Amino acid sequence: MIVIEARNLTKRFGDFEALHGLSFSIEEGSITAIVGPNGAGKSTLLRIISGLINRTSGKILVMGEDPWKSEYLPRKLSVILDKPFLPPFLTIEDIIKETVLEFNSSFSDAISLMDELNLSYFIKNKVKDLSTGTRQKVQIIFSLIKNPEIIVADEPTANLDIVSRFEVYNIFLKLRKKMNTTILISSHIAPELIAISTHLLGINNGILRYNGEVSKMIRKDLLEEFYIVVDNVERAVSVLRSFTIEVSGNQLKVRGNLMEIVSELIKEGIRIFYIRNSLLDKSVQGEIGWG
Repeated sequence: MIVIEARNLTKRFGDFEALHGLSFSIEEGSITAIVGPNGAGKSTLLRIISGLINRTSGKILVMGEDPWKSEYLPRKLSVILDKPFLPPFLTIEDIIKETVLEFNSSFSDAISLMDELNLSYFIKNKVKDLSTGTRQKVQIIFSLIKNPEIIVADEPTANLDIVSRFEVYNIFLKLRKKMNTTILISSHIAPELIAISTHLLGINNGILRYNGEVSKMIRKDLLEEFYIVVDNVERAVSVLRSFTIEVSGNQLKVRGNLMEIVSELIKEGIRIFYIRNSLLDKSVQGEIGWG
């Protein structure tokens, strides 16, 4: 089922055209990576989808409704921004309790999310006393408490270290598996994002350069060799025994389908700290005319 549909979507700021006639659709339960260089139009697109700004022309429907006009969508869609805005004088606990009450959600589920993002230590701290990265994690929890059907995340891991980024990615994957949540994520860190995504929108200079499944974009010869750092090498080797693996310290050189590799590791609770494939970087950049 299509949950987001755009036709000839255009956005202008004065004389500057930020988006040039974009047309695409997003399937329910997909994880769509929105990639491109800084200034490509990623944030503008996500803000239109979220209903934070209006389009100039064209059509955009989210769950069958115009996001700019809908009173229904804010309860079904969560937005995660690159610069978190949270009440500075409230504690994390205050924010969780108020959000749980507003959306009739589970406090225990929220605490579980806190544990997954290693935030339990900060629960009594006020937002103003938190680091930028910790605030970003709090914003992510705040956005997920209401069990949204769609998550729109604009550079959600921009202020996080590698370990924290994969903690967030792992939560997104679990949400998709458990609740069939539709997730849109923008980032300029292509390999990490592609590792968890089913689809990709590549944007450059406001033009849609690629629209389709990740598996159809990446050439077969690029789905071969990845360097991955994990927290438990011995378990990872056991889990990935059907793949070709070389071990060097805590780094694995693995041959195989990236989505399958990452899914297997996450399913077994193995934390991923780093993924790299320079050929994959070049492939993505080549598709969207970036770099």
